[in-house]
Amino acid sequence: MPTSAVSLITATPPAANQASGHVALVISDSESIAKRIESYLRNAGHPLRTAWVTDLEDVEEALRRGAPDLVLCADGLADAPLRDVVDLCRRLAPDLPVVLLTPQFAPEDTVAAMATGARDHVAYDDLRHLRHLELVTLREIAAHQHLRELRATQKRLQIFESRHHELLSGTNDAVAHIQEGILAHANPAFAHLLGHDDGEALIGTPLMDLVAPDFVPKVKEQIKLLLRGKTDNRTLDCCLLHADGRRVAINARLTVSESEGEQLIEMLIRAEAAQLTPDTAAVAPTGRLPFFENLGAAIAGAAQQKQQRAAVLIAIDHYAALEEQLGLHDAEQAVLQLLDWIKGKLGAGDQVFRFSTHELAALVTQRDAGVIQQWGEALIRETGKQIFNTAGHEAHLALTVVAYPFSGSEQASAIAAELVRAARALSAKGGRQFANLGATAQHSLQERELERKAEMVRKALADNRLKLAYQSIASLEGDTRQHFDVLVRVIDEEGREVHASEFIKAAERSAQMAAIDRWVVLRALKMQAKRDGAQEASSLFVKLSEDTLKDSEAFIAWLQEQLKARPLRPGEMVFELQELVLQNHIRKAKLLAKALGDLGAQFAIEHFGVGSNSAQMIEHLPVRFLKFHQSYAKNFGDKETHKRMSALMDLAKQKQIKTIVSHIEDANVMARLWQMGVNFIQGYHVQEPEVVLLSAEVGTAR
Repeated sequence: MPTSAVSLITATPPAANQASGHVALVISDSESIAKRIESYLRNAGHPLRTAWVTDLEDVEEALRRGAPDLVLCADGLADAPLRDVVDLCRRLAPDLPVVLLTPQFAPEDTVAAMATGARDHVAYDDLRHLRHLELVTLREIAAHQHLRELRATQKRLQIFESRHHELLSGTNDAVAHIQEGILAHANPAFAHLLGHDDGEALIGTPLMDLVAPDFVPKVKEQIKLLLRGKTDNRTLDCCLLHADGRRVAINARLTVSESEGEQLIEMLIRAEAAQLTPDTAAVAPTGRLPFFENLGAAIAGAAQQKQQRAAVLIAIDHYAALEEQLGLHDAEQAVLQLLDWIKGKLGAGDQVFRFSTHELAALVTQRDAGVIQQWGEALIRETGKQIFNTAGHEAHLALTVVAYPFSGSEQASAIAAELVRAARALSAKGGRQFANLGATAQHSLQERELERKAEMVRKALADNRLKLAYQSIASLEGDTRQHFDVLVRVIDEEGREVHASEFIKAAERSAQMAAIDRWVVLRALKMQAKRDGAQEASSLFVKLSEDTLKDSEAFIAWLQEQLKARPLRPGEMVFELQELVLQNHIRKAKLLAKALGDLGAQFAIEHFGVGSNSAQMIEHLPVRFLKFHQSYAKNFGDKETHKRMSALMDLAKQKQIKTIVSHIEDANVMARLWQMGVNFIQGYHVQEPEVVLLSAEVGTAR
């Protein structure tokens, strides 16, 4: 199935869509070139899509949204010279291969193209040239993919090295790295061990200058054997020199690794056991009764609090295995250190309690439940990075944290029971999780999630990070014109594609729907303008919101301005509104429908058939299409549903209104709809929504 950037996609089964793995951006003045290349490659068994663009502006927009796998740039384009395309790709997508595209193949063109910065030169005039194009395309896409994987691996390595450095800096163990007998790195604990304020002061110092003179021969011999691979991994006992001249007895483990092609020795000196003072051991009351008493008092005073208070249970995951690994004594030391560490993460009025052997309880105060969640999740992350030193071990702890924000009407015992149940269940399932409990938390989190999504939409509009997808509306009458439902999606800051169902409610509540409508309409108009030279005519169904309907005069004035350069052609744009929205604004709907008709657009009602006056609705409005609510397809076997649909269908036929049934997922339903006289159908059985590969969408088409 050839699919170009400007030609809309034709209906294909879902399997074909899923096979499409790569995108080639074709810059040319003719859509047929992109179609010819894609058709040849698909017939050769390569699921590649082509995106057709014509100028440098569209190329830049495509690259900013996410680079394709390959750029094929036709020679001699005034609006997209090869040199400018190469320079743009170097700036926005440095690894993206650019290949010169010409009808015929000439060696001098190849030399000139590669001198400009293109990766190669291909032609499309005959099958021999297309075979060469196929091989070059496969080679460049593979190379590009390998480069992307290399960049990703390098990034992961940088993250690993950064985290390793953080762990070295934060551990109480003394660590030094030695290359060719010279200290290349010393962490703060190593510097402190030898009486220095900063490890930087030790870098560049010969190791033997830090070893007590009578131990130098022993250390040299040990290192020599280590580098030859002849040691039995025994520890090194010796004395180092303190900054004040004192001798520091150490027991170090030496290991060899490689850094940038050179051997590196790591010297690890375990910290001494932490000495617990009486104050440290009494960070918080032991037992549950103090927690229950303080929780009851906090609940009683919650109504007078301006901020959100919450009870929190902190469970140490896999504690039985920790006891077995460390022993009972060391495991208890680790818990006491954790308790002391958590106290530093609490606010001035917060409290922490020893709830059980492996559980801590806390009372915390934050702005709202959302901030409590952020605090809990941060506690889990940061604990995972800490090392708790015991008499004979290093302990790494993992936590499950459950919070219950309370409002003042709850019972302390009920809250505690819910916390214990949830925390132990989550910990048993693997742990390292956070959960907020209670009605207050749920309401606050929902509000916070709506605010987050509203802000996501706001930023996406500002950064132009929306895109369109199109779902085919298939004719049951053999209509050769292509019809497509226009769907809007947001690309969040992590590059994830967010469907409208996930953000529309937030956009409505934050009064952003009118702006989204205009973005979609403008993009759809651009689509149709680019199709001026296309082979097939098309109709785009564009949804409008209630906000746009309420301010229809301003929308029409804006649309008139957009259409000055290129007026609408017959049938290429259909604006649709939901029936339940229309019935609340009949007067404005009449004015809007008439104004759209005057501009050459058509009008449609979607989600039709669920209102109390569906039949009267089409008496008042100049409707061209009716799109039945999805419940008609899902409940098609229901007698009452079938009866109501038949009556509305008869009325539509009398008015010469075309009918559409959406959400078709069953071939049997499709056949029966055809027998009823339905004109168009859409749904996943017909075709999944798919990105039209314009420059604006190419980067997210994978």
